[in-house]
Amino acid sequence: MAIGALLIACALLAGVAVAQRVVTVQSGPLIRTEGSHVTIWCNVTGYKEGVKQDFEWSMYLPSAPDMEIRIVSTVLSDYSYALYAQRVNSKEIYVERLSGDSAMLHITKVQASDQGLFECYTPNTDAQYLGSYSARTNLTGESLGMFACQHTVHINYTDSFIHD
Repeated sequence: MAIGALLIACALLAGVAVAQRVVTVQSGPLIRTEGSHVTIWCNVTGYKEGVKQDFEWSMYLPSAPDMEIRIVSTVLSDYSYALYAQRVNSKEIYVERLSGDSAMLHITKVQASDQGLFECYTPNTDAQYLGSYSARTNLTGESLGMFACQHTVHINYTDSFIHD
């Protein structure tokens, strides 16, 4: 009799368990040089309803860390703020959907002004809000000279070889 009650209790508890949404992006900092192509993947797990997830990409400048700048969305064609709209419209910046719950942001020609915190947000598709709905990573170019080098280096060498 005790085993039957234990099985019923386990079944009830299993029905109460709720999955929590978790959004992840690749960890940073992502270090790139100006003009290079960068990709940032975003993945969502733990959602209950709606197989196909939507993705919205924004960024935050180091000089204004609380001001969201919208870049591109998988669902809203007019999502981009003016700062990025031209680059999105020309496909210099775009989102590639990898699966129903995974997408990749492409910036085909990184600019110095792209340095900052990039956020992937996934709108809720469940009846409740449970878990995380966004994740952030940092794109920087300081270590590799994101800004164009203004000096030219000339190296001279000779083909001579001295042998004893």
